Amino acid sequence: MASFIEDYALLSDMNTGALVSRAGSIDWFCAPRFDSRAVFAALLGEREHGRWLLAPLESVNPAPVEEVRTERSYRENTFILQTVWFVGDASVRVTEFMPLSGGTTIVRNVEGLTGEVTMYHELAMRFDYGKTVPWVTRYEGTRSDGSPDPDAAMLVGMAGPHALVFHGDSVPEGDPESKAETFTVSAGQSYTFALSYFASNHNPPVPVDYPTALTYTQDQWSEWSDLYTAPEEETKPQAIGADTAGADTASPEEISAVRSVPELQEDATESLKTSSILLESGSNTSSLEVDEETYRELAQTAATPIAVPTEESHREEADARYREARLRSLLVLRALISRETGALVASATTSLPEVIGGKRNHDFRFTWLRDVAMAMDVTLTHGHERETAQLRNWILRALANNPRQIHAVYGLAGEKDDMERRLALPGYEGSQPVRSGNGSGDQFQGDALGQVLVTFANLREQGVAEDHLSWPIQKALLNAATERIGETDRSMWEIYGEPSTYTHSQAMLWAAFDAGVSAVRDYGMDGDAATWEACRDTVAEDILTRGYNETLGCFVSTYGGSSVDASLLQLPQIGLVAWDDPRMLATVKRIEETIQHTSGMIYRYDNSDSHDGFEGQDNPHFTSTLWLAEQYIRSGREADGRALLNLVLDCANDLGLMSSEYDFAHERLTGNFPQALAHISLIRVVQALGL
Repeated sequence: MASFIEDYALLSDMNTGALVSRAGSIDWFCAPRFDSRAVFAALLGEREHGRWLLAPLESVNPAPVEEVRTERSYRENTFILQTVWFVGDASVRVTEFMPLSGGTTIVRNVEGLTGEVTMYHELAMRFDYGKTVPWVTRYEGTRSDGSPDPDAAMLVGMAGPHALVFHGDSVPEGDPESKAETFTVSAGQSYTFALSYFASNHNPPVPVDYPTALTYTQDQWSEWSDLYTAPEEETKPQAIGADTAGADTASPEEISAVRSVPELQEDATESLKTSSILLESGSNTSSLEVDEETYRELAQTAATPIAVPTEESHREEADARYREARLRSLLVLRALISRETGALVASATTSLPEVIGGKRNHDFRFTWLRDVAMAMDVTLTHGHERETAQLRNWILRALANNPRQIHAVYGLAGEKDDMERRLALPGYEGSQPVRSGNGSGDQFQGDALGQVLVTFANLREQGVAEDHLSWPIQKALLNAATERIGETDRSMWEIYGEPSTYTHSQAMLWAAFDAGVSAVRDYGMDGDAATWEACRDTVAEDILTRGYNETLGCFVSTYGGSSVDASLLQLPQIGLVAWDDPRMLATVKRIEETIQHTSGMIYRYDNSDSHDGFEGQDNPHFTSTLWLAEQYIRSGREADGRALLNLVLDCANDLGLMSSEYDFAHERLTGNFPQALAHISLIRVVQALGL
């Protein structure tokens, strides 16, 4: 059975990814791309569907004889995972990563730290989501003199066009379907293993040089993350009204030191002296009398430095936490951007259920125009011009066709695959169906078209020039959009119910026309600005009359409707209304009243009428909640925004990764993992705080 979603860590080589559980099992791995058929699919099935387990034997046994616990973290600013296993008094460290030096490889290193630990090692190679068991051959290595070299042995699994090669300091034996072994690691010993995917008509890749690959991969991740330094990290202004005379900004450590000065210790010691005198004299003054146990406690207190937290120190600690979360989210985006095609995959997984046991199980190993456009905004803002260019060029290639046939979802190379297939897998905790492919690709979504044009407008504002392809494609999209005014769709949420005219979709058309008008009027581009301006004004009037409910005094999800959904929180993001516009504030109030969970997080929409084609309500949604947090901050409710951001960070896993939703009843992440749009939205919230 698969682990809880929050127990997984992502490994990435910027072309594909693997999920390794806290239990030491790699249960999901598609090769050579994110959207390829899975090599390890135990995440959506059982061990026989493919996995790679490396963990202390005591943790695998049904009844462990020793206490086993783990501590894990990424190396700073990387996706190099380090897990320390403690087995009684012994310990080992497992380092896992995907090299960025080329090829498709997972490397795992076991290093003995203290004592001796017996490791269990099991490799079940599969192809086609566990359906195909490869033919596995063991090849013995040879030395230059022709004698056997056990250290150069390897396993090769082959099936049709696919092949895997395993190299390691110890090569597991076993039946054709699963290789397994145990080995003992003592302090100072090290074992390295590598599994590489390759096309079966090619020769197997040579073994990875572990130290070289590790250093290069760490340097590449660190170099990428160092491109952006927030101004706040250099100088943090004090709160308005604070006494700034001669004061420098203090770190939490400096604040602690200030609160531990001798004067404070002397105060505690003086109180202790008074208590001591009373105890010795036998005074019956009840207000000051202490017993011997209390005396010892007071003595210990006097000997311990006193650290008094302040509101400022709490705020600085929170800000540091937000900056760290922003950096991890930026790294998640880089991990999910294909270095081969420049596409941003929405998630590394398919069919992880939004509700455990439910049917809201979709394939997110695709690229949404909306996600790419939003990602471009944050990558450029944070100094990542190369990735911004990759995303921009991917969009242009994907859109280089009939502008009236724009899709919301594309494959990683910009291909249009509207076929959705059912996979013969049990599903995550029995959640069916398990899908490959995304049938929403052929749906028109006004938000996708609008978001693309808004992002290109943002690029112009930041000095990015148009080229021979970018502006002609935008003009074609704008001219095609004139025929989309008032058109029904299934919203950005891609509901399975009946289409409607969604306020958010029309608002994104408004933003598209507004961007086109600005391009001509403000930047001298050629185009029919008069027509686009007329269309913009028509859409605005429609939204304010039909997408706004006079009785409720707020914007609503659909023209003429009475319900609200989280997409309305994007209206001020695109400039349709101000963040503090009374109509927007009323919409926020309506959202709080109707789709807010008791925790403070919000749902995407109210599904009590099953209008999305599924029965029941899904779980609170990370992205929607972060949009609400940004709305709070930008409309003057910073404390509420911070509280909501804290809640989201508390719900993320221990490595700072988010799925799409959170189940508060069972305190679990749900939905595909990790989710790019959630991390984009988190970055925006931290930006709103000015950090």
